[in-house]
Amino acid sequence: MNTYLEWEDGVKFEVRENKSTFVCGVIVFALVFFIFVMWQIHPSDRGGGAALYLPLFCMFLGGVAFFMMWFNRKLVVEEMNMSYVNWMRREKQFTLDEIGYCKVGAGGDQSQVVLYDLLGHKLCKLEIGMSGIAEFYQYLLDNGVRIEWVKSRARQSSILMKMIDAIGRETVVCEEEIRKCSERFYEEAAQIFHEWEDRNKQFEAVWEFGFAEYTAQDLENKRPLHMYPSSVGDHLEHLPESYECALEAYLKKNDGYVVDRRGETVSILLPYFSKTKSYQIGEKTRIRRTDEEGMKEWLMWKLEKLTEELPRHRYHTETFVLGHPLCTSAGIVEKVSS
Repeated sequence: MNTYLEWEDGVKFEVRENKSTFVCGVIVFALVFFIFVMWQIHPSDRGGGAALYLPLFCMFLGGVAFFMMWFNRKLVVEEMNMSYVNWMRREKQFTLDEIGYCKVGAGGDQSQVVLYDLLGHKLCKLEIGMSGIAEFYQYLLDNGVRIEWVKSRARQSSILMKMIDAIGRETVVCEEEIRKCSERFYEEAAQIFHEWEDRNKQFEAVWEFGFAEYTAQDLENKRPLHMYPSSVGDHLEHLPESYECALEAYLKKNDGYVVDRRGETVSILLPYFSKTKSYQIGEKTRIRRTDEEGMKEWLMWKLEKLTEELPRHRYHTETFVLGHPLCTSAGIVEKVSS
């Protein structure tokens, strides 16, 4: 995670083909080479001629197309200016002001993101699987570009689609709103956890949960979730330069934390607030809040999965101290006027 949140040289990034495109090109070329070599080693009276060379030539052209897409196709974004280069290296330039709207989930397989100008003419077409597409989608949202989902079921068609949909459901808040939002969401999450405990008394387990607040420096070194430290103080007057807040929950039994046979705690993590770079032109940072309804749906789904998994595996308990506090609220403490 980058601890420096503001753009150093303005908003600048690229959307490029996924590495899988390059891998497909390599596989196609390797297959063509293998078939040709095997034909040379084991010639057949019935093989060869157009029956062999025409399919190989078509496969060769397909491999060339994959490589051309990998090396050429991209969308370069620099502040308000965009340059789209297709796989044939044809370039089209346009600005943020020229984008009328964006369609997500277009195409036969519902995997396309298509930009249109103010008159409804197509500017460019991208795929959901391209590297940087989530960043570009965030850029469009931050700058107020209208987003249209072609079909509602496109939101559920793939993990990437769900990620794009989740980004679209985020809301922007100011730091003064965090405490009230977190207090309300804590009560809603507490009800879900307590209902699970009541339904599953045979486990004799309870949940310890609350909000954990971090800076980017706290999360730099990878470690088990319960061991991350927190350098965010209890009585914040302003959010630090980098800020992450998540609802964390740990399953406990007999005052010990439940751990699986791999040594991992049975825990749940729900990212809630994040202070990140803003893609809006002229804005440096913004605080994003994850969609609460989506988090509650995922939490209930996760708890149901645990209900099925807990009887199937071996667990034990360990006693340790969390590396960070879990609180019933998050954010800055409002000053009381005298």
